[in-house]
Amino acid sequence: MAEESIRFETTAGGERESIAESNIAEQLTLMARKASDVYKELALMLKDLDDMNKVGVEKRYGRVKLLKDGVEESGINLTEYIIRVSPALTFKDVYVEIVQDLIRFAEHAEASANRSLLLVTKGFEKLPDNIYAYLDAVVRKILEMLDVISQMISKLRNGKQARELYQKIISLENSVDDLHREIGLETIKHYSNDVGALILVKELADKLEDAADILKRVGTNLRYIALHR
Repeated sequence: MAEESIRFETTAGGERESIAESNIAEQLTLMARKASDVYKELALMLKDLDDMNKVGVEKRYGRVKLLKDGVEESGINLTEYIIRVSPALTFKDVYVEIVQDLIRFAEHAEASANRSLLLVTKGFEKLPDNIYAYLDAVVRKILEMLDVISQMISKLRNGKQARELYQKIISLENSVDDLHREIGLETIKHYSNDVGALILVKELADKLEDAADILKRVGTNLRYIALHR
């Protein structure tokens, strides 16, 4: 396995990369796609929360958890592969960190989904429209970040393009920070007399902001790899 993975193949652009790196890039793209599915389901769950659709929220929570489990399984399998082919890798530890971050990223979606589930099942009032709109916008920004991450993975052999894509990650993450601040202000205004709901909505928003921070870190590590290839 190790000897085979050290072999190099020539890409369409004339660059050379190890078979191991090519396989890792392919599996990272698959993980990113699976993580995207988790957040797409979370977006639908938030819509059900906005509609106070308790049955819909409960069903989608189960789907979010199942999809998150799929990301975790893919991450475990990829980490095992990275360890097996580590003699062929210059950035083994960086690849492992990226995988672990994608797992954490999916886990944050489940954590957000859990808060949404509690908001609809524990007798709290309907989520204000403006807070829902902000939360929905955050998830959409996160999905955009994931799309850019996938593009970065495919451009690891091109340092210039990877840097340009990284700047998009920074811009999107800054937008999430701005939205998070708005959510915080609106949450305090609306739930000043309902500490339970205030805590749940704040934690939901915080988990989403943390998810964006995680993707920024993934982008940073991908940029480091691209700079040395």
